[in-house]
Amino acid sequence: MGVLSDAYGVRVPTAPGTDQPMLRRWMFAVAAGALLVYNALFFAISAGFGVLAVPASALLAGPVLWACYRPLLAWAVMTAAVPLVTGLGLALDSEIVPQPWLFDETAAQLPVLYVLALSSTWRVTAIAFAVTVVSGLAVTVPQDMAPDRLARSLLAWVLALLLAVVLGHARRLRRQATLRIAEEYGRVRLLEERARIARELHDVVAHHMSVIAVQAASAPYRIEGGVSEAAAREFAAINAAARESLRDMRHLLGALRGSDDEPRTEPQPGLGDLGRLAESVRRAGVPVELTVPEPAPSLSPVDSVTVYRIVQEALSNVVRHAPGARTTVSVHAGDGAVTVTVRNERPARPVGNGQPGTGLGLVGMRERVAAIGGELTAEANDSGGFTVHARLPAEDGGDWAARAPAEDGGDRAARAPAGDGGRSPEPPKGDDE
Repeated sequence: MGVLSDAYGVRVPTAPGTDQPMLRRWMFAVAAGALLVYNALFFAISAGFGVLAVPASALLAGPVLWACYRPLLAWAVMTAAVPLVTGLGLALDSEIVPQPWLFDETAAQLPVLYVLALSSTWRVTAIAFAVTVVSGLAVTVPQDMAPDRLARSLLAWVLALLLAVVLGHARRLRRQATLRIAEEYGRVRLLEERARIARELHDVVAHHMSVIAVQAASAPYRIEGGVSEAAAREFAAINAAARESLRDMRHLLGALRGSDDEPRTEPQPGLGDLGRLAESVRRAGVPVELTVPEPAPSLSPVDSVTVYRIVQEALSNVVRHAPGARTTVSVHAGDGAVTVTVRNERPARPVGNGQPGTGLGLVGMRERVAAIGGELTAEANDSGGFTVHARLPAEDGGDWAARAPAEDGGDRAARAPAGDGGRSPEPPKGDDE
């Protein structure tokens, strides 16, 4: 049952990371056509098959073409066709009887066995190889032929078939090893990305916990007229709890960062830094139009850094994969959520090397959005570019428009300034799409 389950649904494997078959089908179509013409001429002129020359040659050429679609079926037809054509030559008493080791039949068997070895397990391949050899021997041994010539011919034929099987199986193993390495690499990068996200979220929480601890410690001295003894004890308890939480988080941070990674003391970038980020991308040659609500919504620190990182990663991908493409970045608030959309058009100039990205940048964005219960889509758009759209749940997202001052016209969209003072923005960074 194991061999039958392995043989069921055998298909040509696809190239890693794509849905395209590993083999170029047009090459097999050309080979099948060449074999059809060559064998038709050989069977008609040398073997004397007459009107049967074309059907006999089609029996050998057809499986070569089918091998790219149904390898096991192609092998089965080929295994039946080889002794059939040889037997037909014997029945017609041809001057030159087609033999399995002659070029006309060997050239048809080799690609079929190669594709079968590439597409199936070693058990299926070994059985197919044995059946192929036995079927060939069944029609050659009974013939009246010099033993030494028969032995040499059979040995060369078997070695040729074995070489095709070994090459096909070796390529199969190499592909499987490549997929395992790629899967392991992707898993490691995914864990690294999650650790990086955890570190950044830790930095956000630690920064605000520090503020809580400081405010709780200084509150009794800042409140005019002083506080009661009970209130002072409450502030002291808040300060102690905040400091204990900070100490525990620092231990966690040390485990996440490693011994050589120093903790960061500055706050993480957020929604207010998008203008400087867009300006840095404009300086890199990408025309970016940034639209954000005015006044800017009051996001939680985690949501704010998530919005920034999504835009940063998406813009870095535009710089890398679509240089010069007109890009729009929009942030909208409402219905209890904040939506982020980064859309670029077709690149204004060809991409440098044309190599596809690794996809790890998108993995990082999806991990960030999933960590806070949001949704993210990234796909090609109708203009030939790419669109990244994220929707992040926000507890008070529906009230942002209501909180806007009346003189500002509510939730008014405005373009971010080309640049401003303050600390320098982080340049776009990240992995390929």
